[in-house]
Amino acid sequence: MRKGKKKEGRAANYLKEKGYKIIGRNVIKRINQHKKAEYDIIAKRGNYKYAVEVKSGRQVLTTSDIIKLHKKANNIKAKPLLITGSKVKLTEKAKKELKRRKIRWEII
Repeated sequence: MRKGKKKEGRAANYLKEKGYKIIGRNVIKRINQHKKAEYDIIAKRGNYKYAVEVKSGRQVLTTSDIIKLHKKANNIKAKPLLITGSKVKLTEKAKKELKRRKIRWEII
């Protein structure tokens, strides 16, 4: 099992414990005739749907990663949610972009 898949499983369990219902994992949605988007997890809690991006390992997320998550969530009329492992870092600009776009970031 690849590492990302394992982290996505942990994230899904974490969300369930927090009261989310998992609608799908590794869902591929067609955006238009030529583009597709993959969603690690699509979840629902209350009246809201969430597009969840799961990141693990030693990587650094940038502003463009945050913008991409926001656009993907908008494509399915969902709120974006970022879940990372403790080793994932965000640039200062990416942190500001998270705040500006009101994207929740959970570290598990």
